[in-house]
Amino acid sequence: MGRKQTTSDILDSESPVIEPGSPQRYARVIGPRGNHQHEVEFTDGSRTLVTLQPRFRHLVWVKRGHFVIVDPSVGTTSEKVGGEIVHVLFPKHIKSLEQAGQWPSEFSQRKQQEDEDDSDDLFVNNNRPVMSDTESSSSDSE
Repeated sequence: MGRKQTTSDILDSESPVIEPGSPQRYARVIGPRGNHQHEVEFTDGSRTLVTLQPRFRHLVWVKRGHFVIVDPSVGTTSEKVGGEIVHVLFPKHIKSLEQAGQWPSEFSQRKQQEDEDDSDDLFVNNNRPVMSDTESSSSDSE
């Protein structure tokens, strides 16, 4: 299968579903660690190092915060590597999994908390002095 065909299959595929008896798990990417290895965090909070499948390596870029499906029974070549990324989830996949009720609640709660934290933090310009009302009222009375 060619590069264009593989790319279109990845982007146009329907959202993958993890079967109940399958060892596959949903995970969030913490960050890249080099040599096609990524540190991921599972729904229970445990972290491990996983590799990216060779068919994805030059087609899909996995960044910090992306969600993936990890199969721990595939690609374990050393003690440090705990599995292989078998599918990269895009926002449309996550949305369809949430609508179907198959998306882990731990990841949806973290996403909501991150959105709330971002809205509370406003940009403060440190280059300008802050003028308070108490200084102006005391100078007017003199």
